Amino acid sequence: MDGRVAALWRYPVSSLGGERLEACSVDATGLAGDRAWGLADRGSGETAFPETKRRWRPAPQIQARSAKDGLRLDFPDGSSLPAEAAGDALAAHFGFAVMLRPHGADAAEGATSGPLKPRYERHPIHLVTTASLDALREILPDSAIDERRFRPNLVLDLPGAEGFAETGWIGRAVLVGDVRLRIVEPCVRCAFTTIAQGDLPLDPAVLMAVTKRNATHFGVLCTVETPGEIRVGDAARVLD
Repeated sequence: MDGRVAALWRYPVSSLGGERLEACSVDATGLAGDRAWGLADRGSGETAFPETKRRWRPAPQIQARSAKDGLRLDFPDGSSLPAEAAGDALAAHFGFAVMLRPHGADAAEGATSGPLKPRYERHPIHLVTTASLDALREILPDSAIDERRFRPNLVLDLPGAEGFAETGWIGRAVLVGDVRLRIVEPCVRCAFTTIAQGDLPLDPAVLMAVTKRNATHFGVLCTVETPGEIRVGDAARVLD
């Protein structure tokens, strides 16, 4: 099945909004710079959980992006700050003191400084198809179905693919430009898909529909077998 890369996304800070890219290098850990940082309560060290804790729900309203001067945070009021200078703005946004901490495999459980344990372990590349997005739009014509709700790294346009088809591709390889991926498992969705972000409103119907139609699965998670660079418009092929 042949198609192309329709969109490429990176999320420098887990839980915050991501950045849409034209190109990015990819290795065994995923897109360069993807989910390198986490968000935590400065006092308790609690990791952000927007999908389960209301106090963290404003997180995806902030966009994190890479810039020439380093990581920047773009706030809903239109302001943009270097991450290291955004402490006061983050506190004002959430209503309590917040800090960014790098993710690290050797992070100590419950530590309030140093590396932060990832919120969850996952395979590094998250892929969805335009066919699945279109199918969900048909199921929920009154909802704002947008790829941002699902936080994919790759959005593939594969003419001829049916909605939710990627759930049936577990174990198959995908060639994206010169990069070879292996589809390992379906992506189990949570309430993050329903919360407001940017111009997308709170919408519990999204998760309800995915649960009813595809057993909470939307998109797939992949490992990287051959590293390289991916660009928007690159040829993409799902192999038998």
